[in-house]
Amino acid sequence: MNLAIVLEDEKKELQINNDSKKSLLEILIDNNISIESDCGGNGKCDKCKVRVRELSREYRACELKICNLYKSINEAHNNKNKSISRERVTVEILRDRLAFDMKIEGADKSDIGKILKEVRLDRQNTSDKVFALAIDIGTTTIAFTLVDIFKGNVIDTLGMVNSQRRYGTDVISRIKAASSGKKDVLRKCVVDDLIQGIRETCTNNGTSVAGLNNIVIAGNTTMCHILMGYDCSSLGVYPYTPVNIDSIISDTNRVLGLDDNIPVIIPGAISTYVGADITAGLVATSMLDSDKTSMLIDLGTNGELVLVDKGRVIVTSTAAGPAFEGGNISFGMPSVDGAISHITLNGGMCELETIGKKTPIGICGSGVLDAVYELRKNGYIDENGLLIDRYFDDGYYLYSSISITQEDIRQFLLAKSAVRTGIDIIISKMGIEYEDIDALYIAGGFGKGIDISKAAGIGLIPSKLLDVSLAVGNSSLSGAITISLIYGKCYMESKIDDFNKIIRGIDKVLREAKELDLSNQTDFKNEYLKNMKI
Repeated sequence: MNLAIVLEDEKKELQINNDSKKSLLEILIDNNISIESDCGGNGKCDKCKVRVRELSREYRACELKICNLYKSINEAHNNKNKSISRERVTVEILRDRLAFDMKIEGADKSDIGKILKEVRLDRQNTSDKVFALAIDIGTTTIAFTLVDIFKGNVIDTLGMVNSQRRYGTDVISRIKAASSGKKDVLRKCVVDDLIQGIRETCTNNGTSVAGLNNIVIAGNTTMCHILMGYDCSSLGVYPYTPVNIDSIISDTNRVLGLDDNIPVIIPGAISTYVGADITAGLVATSMLDSDKTSMLIDLGTNGELVLVDKGRVIVTSTAAGPAFEGGNISFGMPSVDGAISHITLNGGMCELETIGKKTPIGICGSGVLDAVYELRKNGYIDENGLLIDRYFDDGYYLYSSISITQEDIRQFLLAKSAVRTGIDIIISKMGIEYEDIDALYIAGGFGKGIDISKAAGIGLIPSKLLDVSLAVGNSSLSGAITISLIYGKCYMESKIDDFNKIIRGIDKVLREAKELDLSNQTDFKNEYLKNMKI
């Protein structure tokens, strides 16, 4: 016998076998119903809550098995209300799902303009393949930028939430899902997202996929493995061996199943946890070509760090988790319209700034950072991050029902400490001091929204590096743009062999980079505990 599950908001009715042992969350995901699940269905984030109207109760969808729901409906019918149907139930998804449907910004056009000036073509060319597309597949969001490689200007940017997010907000959740039989489902999610974004970007600008010169895709190693259909099981167990981290030069047919055969380039990676997105960031910042001592920090779920000094390259990752991107935060969300991005507390009054100047519907990573800084500055939390008694139980309310809770602060401090500890250790292992660093590039996570002075104020970055710090936004996307433009220039000048040499050169540097495993460092635990303080 089937149980009819009515989703009024979706105007859908699902017919599910009433003895199914699947959770309601699994059923909703299987049927492509948008629902948040930051923890990947592990019962920790409370974001998959639903209300069953007939039972007048709220449940976590990840914990509500269909067979138990059917049993509860029958008990309600027999013991309480004969008007309740045994075969039909109405479910309301409680969490606001706008974050899954809203468009977000791509790269910052002013930054991209600087890149374009460096590689634009200076001569006439009769080729009609003048458009190129750069893509960054983030764990949370996917960004697209269309450029004209002949004129040297940005045509358009587009962003969307990565639909894999329903399987968890961090790479560990994705690896677990891919390794437990959902690899093909996850691949379909990202391929569908890419095809939609590519077609929408092209259509909006009077071109087509066939009119593209090339597509460059950057992303972390897990995202690239899922896209390519590789086995992800080895990514989650020691020694964390990837299937392939060399640069890939392929085409839209083999990667996306499209018939246009447009060249697709995926930059190489350094390791399982330092991926092609970091390689693209190194290209965007020209760190590999500079004689300066510089560091790149990517404030995403992996918290990757790269330190370059006189030809030496050391990399590491910090397992920061999704807090920087709004994950595992009570009212957290990606950096989309309506997200609280900046906060100032003045005399007990909370002044908010939201992305797109919209009504607040949640809070993104930069907003959480501001909140922690302001709460500490105003004495509402102590050096250990503990809220004062007045706000300890219910949190500090920023707007209407949007609050920062004690657990939110803890999640953020865990991420902050992981990154700061990585910074301190990697500098020590290179044998240099803070004063030796000429440039600190802060990328990802917060985008360009981070307040660097507040980041230093809570100890996310060393205060001694404040004057050399620069927020570079989505360096992965900027690097993908650079690679895309270089390919286009080589194509138009019939010098594709030159492009291949460039890619091989980058791969050689990546192979020679030294990776530092923070978990094996004897001073990691003590430094981590020390950096938990504000």
